[in-house]
Amino acid sequence: MKKNPNESQKNAIEYLKGPLLILAGPGSGKTFTITEKVAHLTKNMEKKKILALTFSEKAAKEMLDRIESELGKNNEITVSTFHSFCNELIKEFALDIGISKNPKLISKEHACVFGVKNIDSFGFETIKVSGKPYDLISSLIEGISQFYDFLISPEELKNYVLGELEKTDDPELILELDKLHDLSKFYMAYEEYKRKNDLIDYDDMVAIACKLLKSNPVIQKQLQNRFDYILVDEFQDTNYSQLYLINMLTKNGMLTCVADDDQCIYQFRGAYLTNINQLEEYYPDLKKIPLEINYRSTENIVNLSQELIKNNEKREKKTVKSNKSSEEKVNVVSMPDDYSEAEWVSNEVQNLIKKGLTPKDIFILTRKTADGKKFSDSLKNRLIPSEYIGNYRLQDFPVIKDTLSYISAISDPFNSGIDFKKIFTREGLFEHDIQKINKKAKELTYSNPEISGDGIFYVLEKNLSELNLENLEIAKSIFENINELLIYKKNHLPSDTLKHLLIEKTDIYKLEIHQNTLNSRKNIELLNSLISLVEEFESVRKTEFEEISEYLNILSDFEVEPEDFLENDTVKIMTIHQSKGKEAKAVFVCDVSERHLPLQYRKKEFTVPLDLQKGIKKDNFDEKKLYLEEELRLLYVAMTRAKDKLYLTYPKIFSGNKKESKPSLFLDGISYLQNDKVNFFETEKFEKPVMSVESPINKKISEYERLVIKYSVQKQYKKAIESIITLVKINELEKSGNLSNFDLNDFLKIDIPDISELSELLTVKLPPLVDKSMKFSASKIKQYIGCPLNFKYNYVLNIPTPKKAHLTVGTDVHKIFEDLGILKNKGEAIDLELAKSMLSENLKEFSFNSKTEFEEEYSKSLKMIEYWFDFESKNKNKILATEEKFNLDLGGFTFTGIIDRIDVTPDGEYIILDYKTGKKSSVLTKPKMAEDVQMALYAMAVFEKYGKYPVKMGQLYVNPDVSKDVIIDVNPANIENIKENVISNVNKIMDEDFTVINTPKMCYFCDYKDICEYLE
Repeated sequence: MKKNPNESQKNAIEYLKGPLLILAGPGSGKTFTITEKVAHLTKNMEKKKILALTFSEKAAKEMLDRIESELGKNNEITVSTFHSFCNELIKEFALDIGISKNPKLISKEHACVFGVKNIDSFGFETIKVSGKPYDLISSLIEGISQFYDFLISPEELKNYVLGELEKTDDPELILELDKLHDLSKFYMAYEEYKRKNDLIDYDDMVAIACKLLKSNPVIQKQLQNRFDYILVDEFQDTNYSQLYLINMLTKNGMLTCVADDDQCIYQFRGAYLTNINQLEEYYPDLKKIPLEINYRSTENIVNLSQELIKNNEKREKKTVKSNKSSEEKVNVVSMPDDYSEAEWVSNEVQNLIKKGLTPKDIFILTRKTADGKKFSDSLKNRLIPSEYIGNYRLQDFPVIKDTLSYISAISDPFNSGIDFKKIFTREGLFEHDIQKINKKAKELTYSNPEISGDGIFYVLEKNLSELNLENLEIAKSIFENINELLIYKKNHLPSDTLKHLLIEKTDIYKLEIHQNTLNSRKNIELLNSLISLVEEFESVRKTEFEEISEYLNILSDFEVEPEDFLENDTVKIMTIHQSKGKEAKAVFVCDVSERHLPLQYRKKEFTVPLDLQKGIKKDNFDEKKLYLEEELRLLYVAMTRAKDKLYLTYPKIFSGNKKESKPSLFLDGISYLQNDKVNFFETEKFEKPVMSVESPINKKISEYERLVIKYSVQKQYKKAIESIITLVKINELEKSGNLSNFDLNDFLKIDIPDISELSELLTVKLPPLVDKSMKFSASKIKQYIGCPLNFKYNYVLNIPTPKKAHLTVGTDVHKIFEDLGILKNKGEAIDLELAKSMLSENLKEFSFNSKTEFEEEYSKSLKMIEYWFDFESKNKNKILATEEKFNLDLGGFTFTGIIDRIDVTPDGEYIILDYKTGKKSSVLTKPKMAEDVQMALYAMAVFEKYGKYPVKMGQLYVNPDVSKDVIIDVNPANIENIKENVISNVNKIMDEDFTVINTPKMCYFCDYKDICEYLE
């Protein structure tokens, strides 16, 4: 049954007289109201004229899903993040902006590495560079990001600083201005680096879009006419540049912004403090409608959180009320110390689960990421399924540590002794074997000065056979794999060498695939991210593998923001910032004490001077006061995540401190000791267990325990059992001093348990591997039909494969054909010389494994372009569309794709053409094309958009080894049969049926053959 809006929601949905600000408190049905407003707008407005902007990909996806459930999947409403929207504008108007049509997007991590590698070249005069410059570079990048937010260029900053220095003799102000002068040097160097290498970052996107609209009124008018109505979610988190962009895009004030100033917690990201005031200045007739009924939280939670937030001055007044009556009070709990806090919270979580809550119903929130670790450790000790979510360093994860060790060893095998130690341990070499290798290496380097480095690789190559190693074969295998990779890296891109290492020369990916746990799925994501970082770095210029090692080693010291967590059935431990927009039945807000919440105020290293800030400025600007107000809003956000149960906890003593900590001043703000909505109590002390020092015999036990796990995961159960038997022997030696009483046959007489009992041991149900909202395409379906496991590795686990030159070329050639088609449609002159210049701009030598490969592919590409011109000279039809994007709803599933080209005949009929750059083996016969999934989906898309099927469809094989076209008549009945088959295969995918029935023909050539479950 469809939900009916309340009176305030109804007013907000139907208001269309001008600009509107919806003041949406926590749990007030904000997303429902936006979705219903969009549906209301479509009654009198074309769907393609509506633009909805959000801040995160997750929020955009949620909004789109809601809109699609209301209006169907084939709607043309644009739902986008600010950055994605601006990125599309940059691509569309690249020529007007004066940049490449395909600038490369770089991450914050890339910027950090640029800063560290070039830190001595910036010419800092005031800023001190420490031995580890990572924190400095992070603060510099954060600093220039603030100037981007106010649309302040490096030149503006420099001129301001120099002008102010001439006016003052105040030593403190001079010091601040000198630091900003140094910041401007870094800012300029970074901008120059991006310009020279055709790069942009996330900050650039909004800034470039704003500059485009400001400098080009024609384009501004064009975009205003494109969108008749704009909606902005989480408006309180906008910075000045985003607000400026919204204003430049809005036509006739047809705008709805949704905000809650009480949830503005992103000032550190540049959230504009006076955005609501600025909106009122832009639109004096701004209408405000508050949504004041909280459907999420109980009465006591809502009322107590309101008492808290009222301590902040100058906020938009709202009277938020709950529609959930409950006598349950908010628990405020005091503990003797932080260990006791973690233990008590974990114990209470356990009790809540016993009473019927599922783990995913529970959040544990802290102000800082690091403060969540004690709760994570405690939950793990109780075997409670949990996820510890927060910023991380790459080297925090064992799977990345292992990979980095291999990368270092391949980069410099003669000076990687520590990394070889990690590799030896991972691959199962015993400690005494490692000692023998290390000892021999020391002897050789001491006695023979011609042996370079630490000698470890030399011993692996020359001396293994004389060392009497217990695991000689493992040591030999390590050397052979490293040596083969040393040869491989000479003729391959660094990212391809890394993929070869992870997929073919080690079992790093394979182990994670076979485990199929929450942790292993996370590890696969981390490995994929590592490869992406390498691909991004090498896309800028010619890169050697050794540079990648340096790049990743620098990067491993920086914190990386995680992607949003999946809806796994686990307790979530995260920061308050990460909890925003989420909810849970029970929420623990922990460490609500002085110096923890609020955190102790520290002045930012770099801030935008008030005189440079644009827009409305905050009255009586007091940075410390503003900081405390935001910290209070953080606690408010944390409290309002709770639906039914809320706990505010604080310890009296934190680890490493002797002095007691006071409860947070925010608790005093709600009179927690006297408040009738609060249940206050103190807990008893939990004693920490005493840790024992590991003995030599325990080290040996640990070695074999690691092998049991390793071999079990690898499904080498015989070796796992051998290791278990060794552990039993060690145990017997410990007890009796000899093995005379050990009887192997007696030990192996075991009772096999009923396997059905094992189901009771499963505490965590793995979430579906396939995302239920997965979007499909022709290539995905074809790959699934060809080999279900290949589909799983490629599109479900997203494991990268080595780059193939012909695919890189294919993408570039497709882009050139698109650009030529657009120019031809505009009536502009096109010729082979123009196409050659496009090819030279797109095809870069450093993207190939060798100069020879580049020259071969360039020559082929040129011949493909010549074939295109030859086809065009004979083609009597007009190009209607190029790179036509589509969305299809088939059986409730979304199919997306891009049609290379749609032609229209003089009679008004449609013809679909698809460019193919592959070899002869890819050519379809006419009967095969009639059954082709891709062409059938394209025909359906044309029918959906233009109201009738194309009369013909076909493929242009532009590869010089083929140079032909295959075009057939369209049979609608045949297309319907293909549609049924496609839906059947999608249902199998959603059921996670990846069973391989017949051995695929292409197994030998498959990139995943070394990790494939079927080929074992």
